Amino acid sequence: MWNNIEIVVSFIIFVGALIFAVYSFYNNSITAGIGALIVTTVNIYYIVQALRDKRKEREDNY
Repeated sequence: MWNNIEIVVSFIIFVGALIFAVYSFYNNSITAGIGALIVTTVNIYYIVQALRDKRKEREDNY
């Protein structure tokens, strides 16, 4: 169950960071936009790792 909550929260942070990055580039704030893109990239990596762990845990239960 906690794995699902982690994935959902991470996805919400991903969407928020992506929206903030687009808004920052729109406002010509390149530094903030690049920072938000870095956060988005790290968050994508975290989501992929959590999904892999969830899949492995599910396979181990069968």
